[in-house]
This record gives sequence, structure tokens and C-alpha cells, in this order.
Amino acid sequence: MSEAGATPRAAKAARYGFVFAFPFVMVMLLVGIYVSAMHAPQPHDLPVAVVGSGAQAERSVAALDAADGSPADARLLRSVDEAKRQLHDREIAGALVLPSNSDTSDNSGTPDSDGNGGTTAQLWTAQAAGASQTMTVSQLLTPVAAASHLTVEAHDVAPLPQDDQSGMGVLYLSVGAMLAGYMAVTVASSGMPRLMRLKKLVPVLAGWSALMSVVIWTLAGPVIGAVSGHAPEVLGTAFLGIFAVGLTQAFLTRLFGPIAVIPGITLFMFLGVPASNLALSIHTMPSFFGFLHHVLPLPAVGEALRAIVYFDGDGAGVHLLTLGIWALAALLLTAGVDLLKRRKAEGRTDGTGTDAATSTGEDAAGTPGAPAARKAPHPAVQYVMLGAFPFLMVVLMVGLMLSGMHKPLPRDLPVAVVADSAQAAEQTAQGLEKSLGSSFDIRPLTSADEAKRQIRDRGIAGAYVLPAPGEKAQILSAGGAGMSQQQVVQRTFGQIAAQQGVRTENIDLAPLPAHDGMGTVTLYLAIGFTMSGFIVVTIMSAAARELLRIRRLLPVLAGWAVLMATAVWLLAGPAIGAVHGHAWQILGLGALMVFTVSLVTAVFARFLGPLAVIPVVTLMMFLGVPASNGGVALHMVPGFFQALHGVLPLPAVVESIRSVLYFGADGIGGHLGTLALWGGAALVLNVALDLFQHRRDRDKDLTDPAALVAAEPAPGANAEALR
Repeated sequence: MSEAGATPRAAKAARYGFVFAFPFVMVMLLVGIYVSAMHAPQPHDLPVAVVGSGAQAERSVAALDAADGSPADARLLRSVDEAKRQLHDREIAGALVLPSNSDTSDNSGTPDSDGNGGTTAQLWTAQAAGASQTMTVSQLLTPVAAASHLTVEAHDVAPLPQDDQSGMGVLYLSVGAMLAGYMAVTVASSGMPRLMRLKKLVPVLAGWSALMSVVIWTLAGPVIGAVSGHAPEVLGTAFLGIFAVGLTQAFLTRLFGPIAVIPGITLFMFLGVPASNLALSIHTMPSFFGFLHHVLPLPAVGEALRAIVYFDGDGAGVHLLTLGIWALAALLLTAGVDLLKRRKAEGRTDGTGTDAATSTGEDAAGTPGAPAARKAPHPAVQYVMLGAFPFLMVVLMVGLMLSGMHKPLPRDLPVAVVADSAQAAEQTAQGLEKSLGSSFDIRPLTSADEAKRQIRDRGIAGAYVLPAPGEKAQILSAGGAGMSQQQVVQRTFGQIAAQQGVRTENIDLAPLPAHDGMGTVTLYLAIGFTMSGFIVVTIMSAAARELLRIRRLLPVLAGWAVLMATAVWLLAGPAIGAVHGHAWQILGLGALMVFTVSLVTAVFARFLGPLAVIPVVTLMMFLGVPASNGGVALHMVPGFFQALHGVLPLPAVVESIRSVLYFGADGIGGHLGTLALWGGAALVLNVALDLFQHRRDRDKDLTDPAALVAAEPAPGANAEALR
């Protein structure tokens, strides 16, 4: 084979290698980091306090410190005021205030100076420091009080507002800043390389940072209502975060070129989200993420915003300093790299007397002898065109996901009340409906077995079984159907029983295993399968568009689907240990999801090319995640997302994996039907569009004399071929 023939083949192999290597690395990083960090959160060294004096307080501290796995780092405090101060400063996550007479056998004691006495202990937390952390503190300290025969009364020094009860406002403000920073610079590096020179990049990036900080704050604040007040401080923090991340991405682009998006998204998102202390407490994840919490930009933006919005700005300074260091270091390092490249290029020529520095992003337009080029649009127009893609992605992500999950309150959550007679069940249900309002859809039942069947079929979220005289009431639920809805059921019915003076027993019909303690592994698997599908076709549409022809596309996507389903399962299952068993079912569901999403993306890619990622990610992720019932319970998101639950592919694969792992595959048929409908419709559209394109190309050739002449064989060509 000639060298001339080998070069195009090598280039083609390189293109194809990039088409499949890039999405493979991206998916493996996301699934590997997210699942390993958050699949089994267990508290370790969680800073808590016991407030009191005497032997009982000291025993409580010792018991917390001596617990298996060192879940707590306990300290003894003498006053509630000191505990409140440390909670406000985020030095501790919670405090258990013991009654003043807890060391005496007489339980009739009087309150101490802090208003606490008798048989009640106070549990102080700061929910604004982390909703999941508050839950962890309660689970850790409540048994300590129970061991001393004390009831617990909850108090909060910094409650989350009614419109952001999960703390998602700060999280998505921070994630939006990361997206706006690294995505804009990534697009600019490929679409307008000359913009990457520092003297142009810095002012443009500053303007972009100012614009996007206003956009993100407007969405999260005035439009959605998840964040209120502190506008100048929030805008300044978001600006600094976007600017620092953009400069850092520019430096990474100098080092890694077109693939700089991989280290960028890994630093800013894949590692940043688990380390942020916004989704889950860093004291429930591997200690490595505790280190990253003090280093990475996303945790810095998140903690600074949290301090500003909920804690009067206390503690924001150190996180703003972290962002400033990132910005300054990135600026200096980028300038240093540019200086080294300029010095290396000095005196070099490309053989025609042209300075080799022109290969670093300068335009060739206007160079003598250069081929005539179409006049470029005005720079302002180019900036708008480049900024449209990251602008839309940030607006869609923040707007849709935050509006879906910032206010997780039960909305017609289906539950049941079980009594011995239909009349008693109906009367109890009616009474509860009056007190609970539209939050619950309460159904009367006369059989606990029927309630259990409906819970396993996911027809209802839980049930309250009225007790016989002298017995405990039963609260039935299923952790495998969703931890957030289980917590709502147990908390609501537990409070009702407490008001009635009834003891309760929680019965979990589908408990979550230790290796999936939050029940979110199904969501991470589904996201991995989804990303495997749309990223590969998006890259294909830009780097190997010939593969979109249906005869090539189908076998390529089928092989890719099997490969990625296997890779994701091997990583999450045998490698990390987050999934046990059910290999063939998971592999089949994964391959079906990857293949389906790939085909759907291919339909959009035929019209939009790489821009197909905008509608596909909107459908599959920005709408799919809130509607999935994977992170937030379905009946705790707005009705719009509830309606999408039975329509979109991501909820279908989340529910299918959940059915396989925790419910013996019961109820999987409808979700498989959803995936089949999407895949089938996409296949038909791809075939139809391919036939249309083929016919159009053929008709064009028949009317083009030059094409007809080119198609004619050269004289003697047949004889030469025969020889």
C-alpha cells in the first residue's frame, strides 16, 4: 500500500477512534465518580455536640465517639447558645441538648436556663447547611436520646425557606456557573480560536460572566423563586465563579487542545458535585471528597452562596478567596504557556517566510496568495452565534431542573389507611384529608395484605395500619420505591400517631441494601446509558457523518449499545459494588436504552448536526431527571413533570431497573413499552429520512452534467479492471 493511501486510512481510523473513545471516557468518568462517591453514604467524623453537664452528657459523647466506623466527631458543650453559634458558623452539624436533670432518677425536673428540662431532649440543626446532613444528624443523635428514655424535640437555627425546602437553589446556581464558564470557552476554542488569545479572552469572558450571572440569578430568583434577596452578593459570587472556571478551561485548552473538555468537566462537574456538600454531606462520602471540598471551584461557589443567602455572609470569604486563587493561577499559567510558545516560535518560518506563530489561531484571511474566502460576519455577530449554544444549555438546565426539584412537597401522594372495617377506614381517611389537605390522596382499605400488595406494585407509597387495642400502629412503605417518598410517609404518619399517643412500627416491604443506601444507583445507571446514546451520535454527526447512513448506523449502534451497557454494568457492579446480581436484565435494559437514545439523537442530527445535543439533552436529561422518580419522588414534583413520567425514556429505564433490583421485575412491561415506542418511532424516522436523502442525492446527480461525466468510466477502464 502506498504512503498516500495509508495517510487517509490513518486519518479515518483516528476520526472513528475519537467518535467512540470520547463518549466512552466521558460516561465512565461520570458513572465511576458519581456512583463510587454517593451510592452508599455513611456518616464518618460528622461534627456534632452534646449540650449538658454531668455523667450522662459525658457518656453520650463517649458513646458517639466509640461507635463503629467513627460516624461522629462529638464534643461536649455547656450551653445552647454556644451550640447555636457553632451551628451558625457550620463548625458542627447538630447538637443534642440534654435535660438539666438527665442524671437523676426523678424525671419531674424543671427546665434549665435554656428552657430545657423533664424528659425531652432538644435536637438543634441548621437545615440550610444541608438538608441531607440534617437527616443524618437526626438519625445519629435520636438513638442517643432514646437510650436515655428521652423524647426529641427538633429545632432549627437556619431553616430553609418554603420555596427551597431541599436547598436546590444554591446547588443549581453553582452548577449553572460551572456550565457557563467551561462550556463557553470550550465552544470558543473550536469556533473562534483567535478569541482564545488572552488580550481578547479576558474582556470577553468578563462580559460573558457578567451576563450569565444575571441570567442564572434571574432564573433562580425572580422567575422560579428558589432564591431571594442578596442580589449584589449573589451576582458577584456567580461572576467570580464563571470567570475563574472560564480562565481555567482556557488554560486546560492550552494543554490538551480539543479534548480539554474532558479534564474540564471532570474537575468542575464530575468531581465538583459530590465534593460540593450541596447534594450530600461530605461527611457521608469518601474522605477524598472532603479534601476536594476545600479545593475545587464548584464547592467554593456553592458554599459562598450558601453563606450569603442563609447565614448573613458568615464564612463566605474563604470560599471567595479560593475562587480568586483559581482565577489568578489560571491567568498566570495561561500567560506563561503562551509566552513559552511565542519564544519557541521566534525565528521559525514555515518555508515561505511566514511566521510560524500564525498557526496558533491567527486568521489567514487577507494573506497574499490565500484563497478567496467568504466575508466573515461582524465580530459581534460571531460572538452572539458562539454564545447561543452555552447560553441555551445553561438556561434550559437551570430553568427546567430547578423548577422541577426546588420545592419537593407531596402533591396527591397516594397512601392508604387500613382499619378492621370499611366504615372505620373511611372515617379515618376523611379526617386525615381534612388535616393534610391536597398533599395526600388517602385511600381507605380493610386489609393490610392488600395495602402491602399495592405498595409492592407501586400503586400507593405507603399505608397506616390502625392498631388493635394495646398494640402498635404499623407504617408500611418501600424504600426501594424511593427514599424521599418513604421518608415523607414515615414522618407524616409518625407525627399523626404521636399526636394520638400511639406507638408505631415502621415496616419496609422493599428495603434498600447497604450498597445503595439512597436508592439513587438506578438514576446514575440510567444517566450513564442515556449519555452513552446521545454523545456518540453527536460526535458522529460532526466527525463521521457518513456513519449516519442507516445501513452503517444500525450495526454500529447495536454494537455500541452492547459495549456501553456492559461497561457501565461492570463499573457500577463488580468494580464499585453498587449493583449486586441481575446482570442479564441490567445489560438488556442498558443496551435497549443506549440504542433507543442513539436512534432518537440520529433523527435530530440529520437536521441539526452537533446542535442536536440541545433538544436531545433537554428531552432526555433536563426534563427526564425531574420526571424520573429517581432523585425526587414523582408525587413531589410539579404536575407537568408527573405527566412526563410515563412518556420519556429516562423515567422508563429508571423504573425498569428499580423493578428488576427491588420488586422482582413486577410492573416492568409498561416501561419497556415506552422504550420500544421511542426506539421504534426513531428507527422508522431514520429509515424514512435516509431514503429521502438518498433519493434527493440521486436526483441531484441526474440533473448535474458534471456528476454524469464523472460517473462515466474512463476509456479502457473495464479492460484494465479485468486485467
